[in-house]
Amino acid sequence: MKPPGLILIGDIISEEFENELMETFLEHSKNRASTQDELKNRVTLHYGYKFDYKTNLVDLTAPLEHPIPASVRKVLDIIQPHISITPNQLTVNIYQPGQGIPKHVDTHSIFTSEILSVSLGSDVVMDFKNPTSGKVLPVLLQRRSLTVMSGESRYLWHHGITPRKTDALQDVVERQLRISLTLRECTPDPCTCNYPSQCDSQNYGKPQYCVEEERDAARLEEQYVSAVYEEIADHFSSTRHSPWPGVVKFLNSLPTQSLVVDVGCGNGKYLGVRGDITVIGNDNSYNLCSICQDRGHEVFACNALNIPLRAGTCDSVICIAMLHHITTTQRRITVLENLAGLLLPGGLGLVTVWAQEQHLDLESTESCKPCPTDGTEEGVGRRHFNSQDVFVDWQHKKPGTVPGKSGTVPDKSGTVPDKSGTVPDKSGTVPDKSGKVVLQVLSCVCRGGVSGAVPDKSGTKLYYRYYHVFVEGELAGLIRQVPGVELVQVTYEKANWCAVFRKL
Repeated sequence: MKPPGLILIGDIISEEFENELMETFLEHSKNRASTQDELKNRVTLHYGYKFDYKTNLVDLTAPLEHPIPASVRKVLDIIQPHISITPNQLTVNIYQPGQGIPKHVDTHSIFTSEILSVSLGSDVVMDFKNPTSGKVLPVLLQRRSLTVMSGESRYLWHHGITPRKTDALQDVVERQLRISLTLRECTPDPCTCNYPSQCDSQNYGKPQYCVEEERDAARLEEQYVSAVYEEIADHFSSTRHSPWPGVVKFLNSLPTQSLVVDVGCGNGKYLGVRGDITVIGNDNSYNLCSICQDRGHEVFACNALNIPLRAGTCDSVICIAMLHHITTTQRRITVLENLAGLLLPGGLGLVTVWAQEQHLDLESTESCKPCPTDGTEEGVGRRHFNSQDVFVDWQHKKPGTVPGKSGTVPDKSGTVPDKSGTVPDKSGTVPDKSGKVVLQVLSCVCRGGVSGAVPDKSGTKLYYRYYHVFVEGELAGLIRQVPGVELVQVTYEKANWCAVFRKL
């Protein structure tokens, strides 16, 4: 099976021509005879126009001095009967065995209706994921084949290559050096496709935040998680007062005198649930830690990616509604490894995350409405997420502020635009356009400095927090990648996925 609109044509070129092309681009990479990016997971060469991985855009006013090579022009002549575009931009990806590319959708606004790829050197499995249904289809791309993404496969489905050294086909096949020629037609015209949820032209402002390198992930978490919670700590804490029954049930199941660490403890609402166990909290927000200290709890500030506690000393760990603020898969696994590392053998861990499936325990999807953004307890289960990587808004008001009295006039949808006129969609979410975790940054966020806050005349400030909402099976899959633990159970509670694991 393959996504609608995906065309695969095998043996489009000869083996001799394949070797010639590979030698050409390996030589270009060695001699830097093109515009080159050395990314964490591959090397890329650009011809015609440079693709900017920070914005996922192309500057059409700055053509490169290196045009599309004559050898690739020959490829275009061969594939011309199978395509309907005239490519003017080439990106060459050079993959060593074990490397891949995160799932993504090529930017709608800058490229036309087809994305072309010619595979050289090695077969590989590319995964296509439908962001609406969550369905994943693995598709074999054979060496010397042409892939044409058009229609739904081009505009809706995310495509990517999992970084691994083998692919499981009929037999386990080892990957070899692989080079892909990605050919696209750049255009200044806006996209008018039938997939607006993924389209930057139709719904969202042009600025984006792209996470491909580790430093980008850390920067996004600092700007749109840590800095925001530092600013809203008091207001946030005033809305977080009722412990969740599932977490309380887990804590009540532990033996007396248990030592528990609450990683990402927030305002500490779980630190005092039981008097006969010791619960130590930590959070990346100093202001939230101060609130915990004022309440008489034991707490310290740290990042969950680097917890300064001795390994193998705790009876239990809990991590409630924190892991979904971590931006990449590998960083989430690192957090889970850190949680497991704190446990004694036999110790239990509990992790909860927001679910993309927000209404599985509701009677109908009619109850699934946008959450309030006025800082009241968030109505989990009433959001609708078009994508897994989103910004979720928070309105931080001065005491006594009356919602809707800021002097700003809502638009016809009832949404208050920022000064640029940009508004979130009805869900308050921003769909990702790339498996690299590409997030549209609304202009109100860009303009607001470190925390992304924009005050209105009443003093109310609008903040955006980064979330990765989890699909069914995703949290369990991450836990299974952590050495030395076993998954005990996964449950769904109030639009959250909850997992319990045991240290072996």
